[in-house]
Amino acid sequence: MAREHDTEFYRYPQQLRDTLAHLPATPGVYFFWASESHVPLYIGKSVNIRSRVLSHLRTVREAKLLRQTDRITFSETAGDIGAQLLEATLIKQLIPLHNKQLRKQRSLFSLQWLEPRIAFVSSSEQNFARTPNLYGLFRNKRSAMEFIRNLADEHQLCLATLGIETAQRGRGCFRSMLGKCRGVCQGKETVEEHSRRVIQALSAWQIKMWPYKGRVAIHEQREGFNDYHIIDHWRYINTVNTLASLPREQHENSFDGDSYRILCRALFSGVEVIPLDE
Repeated sequence: MAREHDTEFYRYPQQLRDTLAHLPATPGVYFFWASESHVPLYIGKSVNIRSRVLSHLRTVREAKLLRQTDRITFSETAGDIGAQLLEATLIKQLIPLHNKQLRKQRSLFSLQWLEPRIAFVSSSEQNFARTPNLYGLFRNKRSAMEFIRNLADEHQLCLATLGIETAQRGRGCFRSMLGKCRGVCQGKETVEEHSRRVIQALSAWQIKMWPYKGRVAIHEQREGFNDYHIIDHWRYINTVNTLASLPREQHENSFDGDSYRILCRALFSGVEVIPLDE
């Protein structure tokens, strides 16, 4: 049986009834606001704004957010890609209280394959869109280190050969004595064979280099909306409704892991992509 103080939150809060009546069943971003606040409490996105907002109001876990919310506004987009990009951008800019994901990271880390070793590289030091042989996106070096150690355990890789740990000359690494390394450090397999296994183990996490010469526009449209999302080396620049007056200046937005994931899925999903700098 639901508790009394839980069930009351399944009913639409009285102060939101007028707002709910005007929510569209279209793609876009929505905002939960507290009274007289200049920063939203929460930002979300959906292909159906009305349906997604109503799902918040039927969820007990959202009780705290609903108690604080005075009104709900929205911004429509031409499609799902635009909604995802706008949500990720606004969350990083405004830092809403109830959004824990998609917040800006000062720097990301990745693993770079420099055969036969692994190096840790930072997005503040290298442009990930132009750097070859990068694997994985991590919030910090510690997370990257944990990932490669777990991968080594799973595939019996040698951390000494990868340059992660040191080994005494003429002796195998410590993990080989525990049966966690297949023995490249003892000559039981070749360095070339070990490298092939490393690449195979890392392959699912490879970061794609930017496949175009320069900027592109991803085109989304529906009735009343015609959006061109301007992208440069996995960096989301902005959205315009015409390419006729597109400025030529380049933007230096830093590499963002969330935008990369959104755009990587989008570019290879069959959407219309228009090269701008050929």
